[in-house]
Amino acid sequence: MIRTIAVFALFLAYAQARNVSFTNCSPNGKINFVNIIPCETEPCNFKTGEEVHLNGEFVSTLSASKPTLKSELKMGDDWIAYADVHNDACEYTNCPIEANVPYRFALNTEVFDWPRSFETEMRFRAIGDDGTTELICGKTTIGVTKA
Repeated sequence: MIRTIAVFALFLAYAQARNVSFTNCSPNGKINFVNIIPCETEPCNFKTGEEVHLNGEFVSTLSASKPTLKSELKMGDDWIAYADVHNDACEYTNCPIEANVPYRFALNTEVFDWPRSFETEMRFRAIGDDGTTELICGKTTIGVTKA
């Protein structure tokens, strides 16, 4: 019985996962794929307060020992930091990052309680040790629904 429940739970998690369309936005690296749970349609639509799980794979042409992660939402013409994601990229992937080696990443975050529903772009950038050079960048359109 427990085995049946475990298999069902794994199947359910797999069915809710989705490789999403995204744009690579750095000349120095490539995100090979991103899987987001929950995401049933594109653009992914998340409810405020919901836990979101991302995982995937990337490769950079540059190396870094302590990369910084910047997670940002586009508001109007500006990108603003999404504060629920830590800046230490090593919390989400293995470090140091060596050039031209594929790395897996995984992170969990909670959707903020925004005052209204909206659609926007979300971007994740890994920044090198110098604090300015992008190792990788990926962005996608998301929707946020006020719960």
